[in-house]
Amino acid sequence: MFKRKILAFICTAIISVPIIGLVFMFIEGSTLTELPGLIAFTSIYAIPVTLLFGIPVSILSDKMNNRFDSNKRVFFSLVVHLFFSTSFIVLLILILDSRFILTDFNSFDLYFLVAATLISFIGWGMDEILRTYFRKTQKTFY
Repeated sequence: MFKRKILAFICTAIISVPIIGLVFMFIEGSTLTELPGLIAFTSIYAIPVTLLFGIPVSILSDKMNNRFDSNKRVFFSLVVHLFFSTSFIVLLILILDSRFILTDFNSFDLYFLVAATLISFIGWGMDEILRTYFRKTQKTFY
């Protein structure tokens, strides 16, 4: 399972960092010349947080949802991933700023919320794809 999680992390980082850079470009109204800087900014923050927070959340999601059947497990796994990514950002904003996020929401918060949601969704998708792939390869070897 841990090998699958590390592989899902690597695939998530490779896929999500350019996508989030593009989303930031659209949010800012930037040009394509600023895209490499936005991708670098994204990778500096997103990759370590995904490694240190995303992998444990994914493992927790597997442990919490292993009792469900396939469709129910997939849905609740998505809910757990999105809940923890959003709650991480809300807690981060509440800790770093002394303001209420629902009334004093600013554009800087939007960057983190969009990035966390997209990375969580892509990470969940990668984990589900790899789970299916590893399940099929294990059945062929036994």
